[in-house]
Amino acid sequence: MSENETYDVVVIGGGAAGLSGAMALGRSRRRVLVLDAGEPRNAPADHAHNYLGREGVPPLQLLEDGRAEVAAYGVEVVADRVVGLSGEVDDFLLTTEGGRRYVARRVLVTGGVVDELPDVPGLAERWGIDVLHCPYCHGWEVRDQALAILATTPMAAHQGLLFRQLSDDVVMVVHDGVELPDEEVEKLGTIGVRFAHGTPQEVVTDGDTLVGLRLADGTVLERDAIVVASKPHVRADYLGPLGIEPQPFEMNGAVLGSVIAAEPTGATSVPGVFAAGNATDIAMTLMASAAHGNRVGAWINAELANADAAKAVRAMRDGFFEQPAWEERYSGDRVWSGRVNVQLAAEAPSLAPGRALDIGCGEGGDAIWLASQGWEVTAVDFAEAALARTAEHAEEAGVGDRVDTRRVDVRTFEPAGETWDLVTSHFFHLPDGAMPDVVRRLASAVAPGGTLLVVGHHPDDLATGLRHGHTSFMFTADELVPALLDNPEDPAQWVVEVSEARPRTQAHPHTGEEIAVADAVLRARRKG
Repeated sequence: MSENETYDVVVIGGGAAGLSGAMALGRSRRRVLVLDAGEPRNAPADHAHNYLGREGVPPLQLLEDGRAEVAAYGVEVVADRVVGLSGEVDDFLLTTEGGRRYVARRVLVTGGVVDELPDVPGLAERWGIDVLHCPYCHGWEVRDQALAILATTPMAAHQGLLFRQLSDDVVMVVHDGVELPDEEVEKLGTIGVRFAHGTPQEVVTDGDTLVGLRLADGTVLERDAIVVASKPHVRADYLGPLGIEPQPFEMNGAVLGSVIAAEPTGATSVPGVFAAGNATDIAMTLMASAAHGNRVGAWINAELANADAAKAVRAMRDGFFEQPAWEERYSGDRVWSGRVNVQLAAEAPSLAPGRALDIGCGEGGDAIWLASQGWEVTAVDFAEAALARTAEHAEEAGVGDRVDTRRVDVRTFEPAGETWDLVTSHFFHLPDGAMPDVVRRLASAVAPGGTLLVVGHHPDDLATGLRHGHTSFMFTADELVPALLDNPEDPAQWVVEVSEARPRTQAHPHTGEEIAVADAVLRARRKG
């Protein structure tokens, strides 16, 4: 076994759908591996048609060119067959017949389609040569020739209509047990299609030249080409352990093959596993399969882009809201201006100075201002570097004797009976709606008759571009009010004096332009 290599996407099948999906992903700078068993469905055909810009290209040449093109974008193509698939989204393990193992975040299944032909001796040997199935793929090449259509299902009437456009000499050979709808027989007869009944005995050849069909009565119907509706089936046993089984593809009550059930995006019933091309729809032509592969590849890339961004948000949150990140931040250059926050300066002058608790003191701007107004301040933060700066700046400002610093993580804060006349929190934010719990904790530290002041960035600020990436951190003042009034653990009566979005202006950090922002302001008084 080789070492497990990890890819964003492993594509199973290197046909038109698989390579087109790989192209979309490779051009999006995804690490992509294509595993190809080397059994393209159209390999027996000499030329491919209805492929815009490559009309008449040999199918194997098209795939060779495609492999070279995707390689230019870093896509790897390995000749091997997948025999095992396990795991889950972001951690699929693929094992191959050649003993290789690969890890993939997503899997795209496009290969494994094989054609089941009617059991007529000699038919399979002529498949792709002069035994045909699709009027759009090969019909032009047999125009004006003598054609036989094997009616193995009632859907054969559809082929009769299409091939009759291309030739005046069309015979419908109706197999035993097949009944064509009367209205279809009438249509075909009216436009000149003839009928023979009974399953043919064999395909008759002369060396490497098709002679025709030996019919059920032993006579030979001389023909230049034979048309048959194959039954394409998906062979992907490795999907079974994940719970994905091929589903019958039915039309007008007839089973025409099997496919992997998939959404328009290519998503299957298993998150992270996608399918495209003939593996999902037997009616797709070569160009349609390529287009579908490209589309599904784009959907996979979009899903990965979203997952990458969500992971970055989680990583940012995990770091941003933990002590090490703030220790590092306060160990470099000065972070804040040192000035008092605007809303504290607006609200505190109406209060009689007493004991104040400053939450998330940072470098001490608010604590020092309060101390200068006559307050005895307890400045708390969970970063030792922040507390050291606060103490240093308080000494420099001449109020060191009125500022006490404590290391506290407000997420687990318990005042243990200690109270303050003013508990103030400015621009302390937590993600995913965690602020109401913080407010409940802070409220328990407010003395009778004391004031709780909580200020934060209002969600309206997202429109300014200043707070991008912080959607879940924002809060409105009204969202915090229930933490005071509906808290069964704190039966004290609160008077909400201010609950609003308060406008102000602020210089944009990049342009210097004054822009309008809003602060969520909650001011409440505990009744004495």
